[in-house]
Amino acid sequence: MNNLKNKLSKKSLLIIILMVVAVLFAGTFAWLSYRTQDTAMVLTIGDIKGLTVTLTPYQINDTLSPVSDYDDGIVVNVTAQNKSTTSADNFKLFYAVDTIDGALKDEGFKYTITKSTNGGTSYSVIKNGNFLNATNRNNLEIYQENVPANTTYKYKVYIWIDSSSGNQSSMQNKSFVAELRASVSQSLYSMMKEQAVIDNISSEFVTNSNGIQFKDISSDTNGKGVYIRSGTENDPHPIYYYRGAVTNNNVLFANFCWKIVRTTDTGGVKLIYNGTPSSGKCTNTIGTATQLEATSKFNASYNSPAYVGYMYGTVYPYTAKTMTSISDVYQYGNSFTYSNGTYTLSSTGIKSFAGTDWASNYNQLNNNHYTCFTTGTTCSSIYYIFYTSSSDAYYITLTDGKSVEDALSEMLTNSSNSTNSTIKTDIDNWYSTNMISYTDKLEDTPWCNDRSISRLNGWNPNGGDTTISTLVFGEPGRIYSTNSPSLSCNKNDAFTKENVAIGNGKLTYPVGLITMDEIILGGGKTSTNNSTYYLYTNQPYWSGAPSIFSFFAYDFSMSSTGSFYGYNVHDANGVRPAVSLKPGVRFARGDGTSDTPYVVE
Repeated sequence: MNNLKNKLSKKSLLIIILMVVAVLFAGTFAWLSYRTQDTAMVLTIGDIKGLTVTLTPYQINDTLSPVSDYDDGIVVNVTAQNKSTTSADNFKLFYAVDTIDGALKDEGFKYTITKSTNGGTSYSVIKNGNFLNATNRNNLEIYQENVPANTTYKYKVYIWIDSSSGNQSSMQNKSFVAELRASVSQSLYSMMKEQAVIDNISSEFVTNSNGIQFKDISSDTNGKGVYIRSGTENDPHPIYYYRGAVTNNNVLFANFCWKIVRTTDTGGVKLIYNGTPSSGKCTNTIGTATQLEATSKFNASYNSPAYVGYMYGTVYPYTAKTMTSISDVYQYGNSFTYSNGTYTLSSTGIKSFAGTDWASNYNQLNNNHYTCFTTGTTCSSIYYIFYTSSSDAYYITLTDGKSVEDALSEMLTNSSNSTNSTIKTDIDNWYSTNMISYTDKLEDTPWCNDRSISRLNGWNPNGGDTTISTLVFGEPGRIYSTNSPSLSCNKNDAFTKENVAIGNGKLTYPVGLITMDEIILGGGKTSTNNSTYYLYTNQPYWSGAPSIFSFFAYDFSMSSTGSFYGYNVHDANGVRPAVSLKPGVRFARGDGTSDTPYVVE
């Protein structure tokens, strides 16, 4: 510093008041600072096991004259030490500008950052900049870098007036008051980890000694906050999720507002769309502002089980046939053979009766679903009856030797992901317009559209009750029987973009819809109103969960009361796309409240 003062001209041109402060960005992002006149400040920033940034000297009150080289300016030494053994940490250097005179917004008033390449004995320039864009009471970011695990980087940050650039005379006796600060952004995953409590014990907002009761809605006694999904606590990345009337899971990302739903088993963070921000705030809680501007049908058609699919393949629509006026005696069988384009009902187990006797026989076909709808036993197309009423038969048409098992497979499993649903097309169009440039921050995680079957009823050719039409899919069947949500998904129904190791690789973009299970984790319950949890918006909006097929295809949708029901896929409901941030994506600031959401840059 003495050498610097010797080089100063007798007439000071610039008064510098530069407080060098390291700032801890904790989960709430309150400013925490420690100042001393004698020692440099050392703070752990971000994760406890992570990055320590030291800036020295603590405080500078000095003057500058124009010089020909940066190393004749005022210098601050910065050490960034990452003590983590597993992960890199990103830190930023910025000037928290209190005041800057307009004349100092000049290309000649500069900063230069150098970095050591050998532990601190020699440095090379890595960044030059100026204060043209500095403004009073705002931050001016000057540098950021990832520091690998078990690594220490050393820097020197210079502030100086370049004698060969700008208008030095206008800077005379002007002042610049600022603090050089360091910050480390925390990941949303680690933030949730710090707050989470396991969900199978009693805790602050859970009174039952066995933990959250998912058969009931969320409340101040049945879950409010961040929880660890029991059963995952020993996994490499336990699942953390928000539940109940939380108000601190707001995220500002890609110029949209989102709500955090849960983490993934890779450490990513799933978000659900929550509208657009207003002056940097995410204050939408209810109404159409929480969803995309246009509503959407899940699918434009509804008369086949295929239409519960986010994507679907072969469609077998059903047909109804009035039987009571038919005098002919039709044949009904349990099985068939197929040869040379002809179906033949098996000779054993055939049931036959006239249509005029239908009313007294229609409930006797539980083992005789196949028919040619003729007096004979051969036909080029065979018909599978899945439901009978006292007057009508409801059936699908089969050709090419296919059985009802083949038809269900083609609609719901094998080759069932060739055609986009209406809602997938709408979401993809929205994404392509608004989100493409942010794809590098999103992970290719599964979005479940669980078309597994829990109850076949009349779709079972061997004893399936034809008086029960309902084909029940996996999520409602599981929830109604166990009251326990699951986050697993069969591979065919796990929609991914490219990741075929864990999904079907059928998505165009890494975006989807949340599931019924995730709604239950969040605090919802089917057929039960709940207006006090974060997924309630007073609007119906689609989930990605198939419900049933009973003449119409039904998928689950949130209702306007906060419950959720199976809605006809032909209904027009709200759309709230969901995305998942990659593991390690960090937020720069915010505390998750609506006024100061977590900001992911």
